[in-house]
Amino acid sequence: MTNLLPIASGKGGVGKSSYAVNLATVLAQKGKNVILADFDFGGANLHTLLGLKNNRAGLGNFIYRQTEDFSSLLQETQIPGLRFIAGDCMYPGTANMDNSSKRRIIKALNAQEADYVILDLGAGTTYNTLDFFLLTYNSLLVTTPELTSILNAYSFLKAAVFRFFMRQFKAKSPEREFINGYLKSAETGSDADFVELVKKICKNFPETGKSAKTELLKYRPQVIFNQGQNSADLEMAKRLRSLIQKKLGINMDFVGFLPKDEQVSFSIALRKPLALANPGSGFVRGIETSAERIMIHSYRYNELNGVEADDISKDKDLKILDKEFTAALAEK
Repeated sequence: MTNLLPIASGKGGVGKSSYAVNLATVLAQKGKNVILADFDFGGANLHTLLGLKNNRAGLGNFIYRQTEDFSSLLQETQIPGLRFIAGDCMYPGTANMDNSSKRRIIKALNAQEADYVILDLGAGTTYNTLDFFLLTYNSLLVTTPELTSILNAYSFLKAAVFRFFMRQFKAKSPEREFINGYLKSAETGSDADFVELVKKICKNFPETGKSAKTELLKYRPQVIFNQGQNSADLEMAKRLRSLIQKKLGINMDFVGFLPKDEQVSFSIALRKPLALANPGSGFVRGIETSAERIMIHSYRYNELNGVEADDISKDKDLKILDKEFTAALAEK
């Protein structure tokens, strides 16, 4: 089974692409068959981090039907087991593709023979980014301890959860009309209350509302906390979790806490993943522990839905990350 692993961020500059490239590298080094795809439509440059030239057909060629063979987009890399699909910013409008193009891409992705297909999505909350992020129940979001980054992560997940919930109902259905009306009524006032919206939908549309809420309970994004300075940064992770639980009524899991490492920028200048340039760095060790957690899960349905709520309230995942992070810093 192919695991589709979309990786997003609420804002640029949090190290999302560096994480995606190094995660793909580490998974390949662990013997997995990996495809890394640049899904930053309109601003694709992931090939640079892999030391590849931008002279091959990319997703733009597939979107504009210059090729129907999706597998022809696959490029070999210097890393055994890792292949690459370039994005394409050469075609105006690629970033605003229609639903038909998205369906073709999704069908093609599912047909690939690979253990993992990693999608490095563009930053922000465009519909295309959200739709590809929502391909799985437990996609990855990269953020940092910086307050603005935390708030952007929350805003991203809020947009994703609203879109996830909206998509549980048919187009032009009474439920969608109700949701649109609810959102419009909140435009001139305070922030739209998602938890209250779910309650209202379930009350006004008992059958479809219950079904949508059941799906929502399966939705459990995973978070990478990047550019950490010390263990105190995890207090911001706790704040993000608390905000998500209170405002969106969902749970989340932190699967990586990576130290800020100046060598990451150096590896980008070298056009070489840090996992190759300096595999013993604290950043790469953080990548490796997150990769071990990722390999436990299936990126179609998240098994962690069975975790008891009080386990999460104790922040067990953050305590484990704290120990790993402290150990990584001590070995510098």
